[in-house]
Amino acid sequence: MVTYKRLLQDFYYDLLRRKVNSSYRAFLRVFVNARNRLIFREYGKHVHWDPGVIFESPYNISIGDRCRIKKGVEMYAKPWGDDRDKITLRIGNRVSINSGTFINAHDYIEIGNGTLIGKNVLMADTGHDFKDPSVPVRENPIIIEGPIIIGEGCYIGFNTFIQPGVSIGKHVQIGTNSIITRDIPPYSVAAGNPARVLRRYDFEKREWIKHGSQSD
Repeated sequence: MVTYKRLLQDFYYDLLRRKVNSSYRAFLRVFVNARNRLIFREYGKHVHWDPGVIFESPYNISIGDRCRIKKGVEMYAKPWGDDRDKITLRIGNRVSINSGTFINAHDYIEIGNGTLIGKNVLMADTGHDFKDPSVPVRENPIIIEGPIIIGEGCYIGFNTFIQPGVSIGKHVQIGTNSIITRDIPPYSVAAGNPARVLRRYDFEKREWIKHGSQSD
């Protein structure tokens, strides 16, 4: 009896359910990609988009080839300026965005080729105006504070917040739970609240140099 149940379990979980789920995901992927090519401004090839992703104003979003966007990601890209047709969110090729990430791109946010965005990352190019303290925060106007540029080949760690007006150079690694308040130079490692550069790569010496040392 035990052997019979084991064989039945193996058949159901390891073969039948896996095949059914794989076929369902393949069919859903074809449908989603066909729809997205119609509604997005630019939509690349071999893009994997999980169910449950929320996006606003796809006409203002550009997505490159071979991107992967996990469930629970939210992307808002409706322009708040005079140019209603501008692309406010540009995602390069081979970009991976993990679940729980929130992108608020009403001015301009760019994510470079080959960048990996960890879970629960928040990036926004807007903020609340606090000029009138007698008014509740939610009733103060929301203003555009500056574009966000993330270079190619970066890794943005889990639970990171990228503030408006920040540029991150290429091949930068951002540690978990960081808050990016200023520009980060290329080929560096940064972390903290607020984030600071910990190391930078020296191409002449071909080694990582601790930031702030005499060799830096």
